[in-house]
Amino acid sequence: MKLLSLLLLLINISVQADVVKPALVEVTIFNNKTLEVTIDLSLEAAMAGIGTQYKNTTDSPNSQTYDQLRSLEPGVLRERFKAFEVEFLNSLDLSVNHQAQVLALTNAKIDIVGYKKRPRKTVLTYQTPLDEWPKTLTWQYGKIHGDSALRWQIYKQDEYNWSQWQWLRDGSSSGVIDINHPESQSTAQRFFQFIDIGFDHVIPLGWDHILFIIGMALSSLLWRRLLLLVSVFTLAHTLTLGLAMTGVLEISARIVEPLIAFSIAYVAIENLLAHQSIKRKTIVVFIFGLIHGLGFASMLKNFEMAPDSFATTLIGFNVGVELAQVVIVLGVVGVLLILRRLKFNYRQLAIIPISILIAIIGFWWGIERLVG
Repeated sequence: MKLLSLLLLLINISVQADVVKPALVEVTIFNNKTLEVTIDLSLEAAMAGIGTQYKNTTDSPNSQTYDQLRSLEPGVLRERFKAFEVEFLNSLDLSVNHQAQVLALTNAKIDIVGYKKRPRKTVLTYQTPLDEWPKTLTWQYGKIHGDSALRWQIYKQDEYNWSQWQWLRDGSSSGVIDINHPESQSTAQRFFQFIDIGFDHVIPLGWDHILFIIGMALSSLLWRRLLLLVSVFTLAHTLTLGLAMTGVLEISARIVEPLIAFSIAYVAIENLLAHQSIKRKTIVVFIFGLIHGLGFASMLKNFEMAPDSFATTLIGFNVGVELAQVVIVLGVVGVLLILRRLKFNYRQLAIIPISILIAIIGFWWGIERLVG
């Protein structure tokens, strides 16, 4: 019963909550000594004072404020932001040549209300004229907002000049960046950075994928079957992740998101059948793995990558996802083995009720995403 109560609590949180995503910050230096800062963020979370220290918005005491802001039309939210903008800018630190810069907003692109179970995308563009050509650059996102990722470039038309992404945890500073002699990021550093990002994308941020893996792990205690299912799922989502990232395959999130939700429900329902066909389940898991790979790609595409680091980034992210999957599977199997060792009927006590709950959540999300 404790296991069931815990799952109910976690599902209740996941149903209501939005993930608090890190801000993606791009700094561009133009030849006319104009500096432009583009910040891709969840504006509602910033205005509500909810940073990435809260993995979900409902963890914050300001969650009600977030929900109210999240329901506003873009124009109304833009007007609300005007009153908050000074506070927002005071929480940032952008210095060039060790001098703090005053930023002026040139554009605010706010998405439609749309599907409310995902953070709304807002892109703020700021500019500032520079007195002299920049030699050093320092960026720090407000600690109240939490994590950010930074990259910069000296703009040259038709050339890719972006630096590698720098992941900044808990409002930490980028440190002084020497623009003329930037520190290069090794292949190993980038690889481990995206392992971390991939792991975080599943645990604790990816409730869709967590529930799917739990449903899959509940299907059997036979390690060969579990290994087969996990391997097939990994192969499938790796395939579509790679195809989507290279632009070969592109499907709208309005199609992918409901399918992911219904895949969660289907895998859970399979667990309720007395006689499961491993052949059928393997085929189904492979098909759903293809769909989940498209879901992973929608996040990873936010990190535009240089051609020479594409493979490292993709493999690192995928390794992080796989490690998270292993943790979930081992956790579920461990609990079931304990129940069996204690001579409880683990199927009646855990597999059936948890599968029913996961199926209900999957159907709920699927319908909500179709009409949302």
